[in-house]
Amino acid sequence: MEQDHNSDLETAQDPIDWRSLQNHECVEQIDLLIRTVHLVRAALNNSFAQLEINEVRYASLKVIDAVREVGCSQSELARKLGQSESNICTLIERMESDKLVIRQQSKKDRRKRVLHLTEEGESILAQVKAYHGTVSQRLLSALNSDQRRQLTGILQALLKSAHIQRSHRETAKTILDVSGPYPFQGAPAA
Repeated sequence: MEQDHNSDLETAQDPIDWRSLQNHECVEQIDLLIRTVHLVRAALNNSFAQLEINEVRYASLKVIDAVREVGCSQSELARKLGQSESNICTLIERMESDKLVIRQQSKKDRRKRVLHLTEEGESILAQVKAYHGTVSQRLLSALNSDQRRQLTGILQALLKSAHIQRSHRETAKTILDVSGPYPFQGAPAA
């Protein structure tokens, strides 16, 4: 009887069992999320293409517009988009040549140059937001208002987790030495 009890404890504590189950479920969930994102991105990119814009330019216009009063520095834009400053520099140069943004001296700090939308940039952003709203409404029409709220909460939690993982470079590592089913209990809140 004691031997059976010890055998049950060993099975219950065996990390391979929960990892196998948990990993399978997590992999399936992330694969489902990736497939969904791919289809959503394709739907939005089709709409954006009509305005000759891509999602990176759209995201850039949104960030710059959100801080329209003070302007947005290139380093701030890079940080908010999760891009390198060299990539943003190239992007901004192209967006300037397309007359979507301009660089101006900051009103708060004369040593700094900040980005602002041009009239054409504002017009494109308004049109893209309209397309984006229509496509988003169609894509989410299968969900009721409670499901949409739940989806928002889940996606915000997943985004927060992804930011934490990225900041700790955990996505580049495989965690093999975790002793329990909740490896990120001690992760700092972002």
